[in-house]
Amino acid sequence: MKDDGHMEAPSPERREFMKRSGAAVAGVGVMSGGVLFSAATETWAARLSTLNAVQAKTLLRMARDIYPHDQMRDDIYQVIVDNLDAAAEKDGAMNEMLVEGVKDLNLLSERHHGREFAALEQERDRVALLQQIESTPFFQKVRGDMITGIYNNPDVWKILGYEGASAHLGGYLKRGFDDINWL
Repeated sequence: MKDDGHMEAPSPERREFMKRSGAAVAGVGVMSGGVLFSAATETWAARLSTLNAVQAKTLLRMARDIYPHDQMRDDIYQVIVDNLDAAAEKDGAMNEMLVEGVKDLNLLSERHHGREFAALEQERDRVALLQQIESTPFFQKVRGDMITGIYNNPDVWKILGYEGASAHLGGYLKRGFDDINWL
C-alpha cells in the first residue's frame, strides 16, 4: 500500500501469473510475506475434520497468494479452506487430491527453499512455486473454489467497495458507477 492509502499495482510477473490463473483482478495489491499464522489460525486449523494443520495452512497461504488482498482478514480465506475440508470429508478422491497436492507443493518448496510452502517468507518464492504447479488439477480445483469462495462473498464485496447487483435498481450508470475508490 502506498503512503496515500492506495494499493500498489502488482509486479509484471505477478500480473502474468494472475492472468494465467484466471485471477486478473484490477487493483489487487501485493501482500507482504510477513507472519501469517497466529494462535487463532492454529486453533482454526485444529478444528478441521479432514485436513491437518499443515494442509490447512498451506491452502490458506495459497489462497492469500493467488488472490492477495491486504485488507482482508484470514477468516475470509479460512472459509474457503473450511469448504475444501468439508468436500474432502464427503469425497475420497477430493481428499486424496488435496492431500497429495499439498504434499507435492511442500516437497517442491523444500527442494527449492528448504522449507514448507507456508513457511516461505518471500512472496516471489511462493508465487514461483505456484506457477510451476498451476496447470495441475490440484491447483485448478483449489483456484476455482477460491475465486467463487472469495468473490461471491458479500462480506468481501463491502471490503472491495462493490455494492452488489444493480439491475433491479436500474443499473450503475445513474447511481455512482465510478465511485469505487480502490482502483
